[in-house]
Amino acid sequence: MLENLKQKFPNAITNKMDTDEISEYVWFEDSRSILGIPRSEITAEEISLLELLFAPCINPNNPNTYQDVSWKTFLSEPNAPLPLTSWENVRFIHFKLTHADFSNSDFEDAFLAFVPSDAALVWENETSGILIETDKDGPLSNKELIAISSTLESDFYVKTRMFTGRFHPVNQDLHHHRNQEKKCFYLAQVHLPDLKVADLADIIPHSLINDLSVTNAKWYINEILGKTKQDTELIKTIKTYIECNSNATYAAKQLYIHRNSLQYRIDRFSERTGLDIRNFRHALTAYLILLLND
Repeated sequence: MLENLKQKFPNAITNKMDTDEISEYVWFEDSRSILGIPRSEITAEEISLLELLFAPCINPNNPNTYQDVSWKTFLSEPNAPLPLTSWENVRFIHFKLTHADFSNSDFEDAFLAFVPSDAALVWENETSGILIETDKDGPLSNKELIAISSTLESDFYVKTRMFTGRFHPVNQDLHHHRNQEKKCFYLAQVHLPDLKVADLADIIPHSLINDLSVTNAKWYINEILGKTKQDTELIKTIKTYIECNSNATYAAKQLYIHRNSLQYRIDRFSERTGLDIRNFRHALTAYLILLLND
């Protein structure tokens, strides 16, 4: 029967020696043969169906298995050594489920089928965990995560919430960033209950209202602005644009620049910070951060 599946998945392979990237395939086996289907070509529903018909083939030498354990140890123990990884930068995508009356491994397999093959997933408890994503390939957008979340909800009959952090170098500071993001994720669940996937830009106004300590304020500024806070011309442009009620023509006159120049600076600010200041929530976040930076 596995051989017949090759008609539906023509890029499937029947020998693990045929690829150097074993983790990029979902493997199944029966009494006579083995089949690896590219993760990019199979849906979570198809994986679940095939697992009812065939035994999943688990590769004990899969480096991702050990990578997950290494990250779990690091995140659960404050003084644990850094994971053995070639990744230079990572971000945490926090997720929470309303319940877990299903196998966590089934949910994990379905989730990982939609994300880059080198991502790692760490469970914090039965209903919440962290997906660890590298910046080697294009990171998942919030729109993609919303689509993934909707598919998982329909497959497992569970509501999901997610919070996307920012990319950071792999060092001991990751503990601090993870803890700060968890606070933001909690506030997002309280104050933005209808937002399936939230990020820092969405929750900063609520975070600042709840905790305006100097330490946290500096963290928010660095997370959003980074090196951009040193670009005084760009900072002045964005602040003026928002103060002009996002009226590009009026703001350009106030700054004595051409409207196209203003648009270029807005696009540059958006690219650097991830904030689309044409959106009210992002404009509010940007303005509060700029005021704090002043």
